[in-house]
Amino acid sequence: MGMRIVSLSLAGVLALGSAPAMAQQAQTGVLAGKATAEMKDPPASYRVQVRDAASGQIAGTSQLDPQGRFHAGNLPIARQYLVELYHVTNQRVVCTEGPFVHATGKLEYTDINIDCGKRPTALWLLAAGAGAAAAIAVATRSASQ
Repeated sequence: MGMRIVSLSLAGVLALGSAPAMAQQAQTGVLAGKATAEMKDPPASYRVQVRDAASGQIAGTSQLDPQGRFHAGNLPIARQYLVELYHVTNQRVVCTEGPFVHATGKLEYTDINIDCGKRPTALWLLAAGAGAAAAIAVATRSASQ
């Protein structure tokens, strides 16, 4: 009887001891996608670095597969991350995407497309507005002279 109680107690302690580890595993996320739009060399020349936006520290890395895809897992949630395409040979960041926010409701981003050549609509509108303002200023100055 005494040995049975010890065995059950030991089993309970082991189960409770593994609970924090299981909870910690559930509190991680994944950033994955492709980087083919920015690659000028074979995929083996690059890696993807996931940088914690707040601390600036690299939180994970991933080599690109032959198709230019990456997968970085075990990233703690409740943080913002930047995804950097890093050229290993030239030792420089080619392109940065993000920030991606890992929150409790969104643990995985698996469709990231590293494509820094694209311009968000808001930037195009700002550029167009600035160009129009400059054209009006020039036309006004020319008319007053």
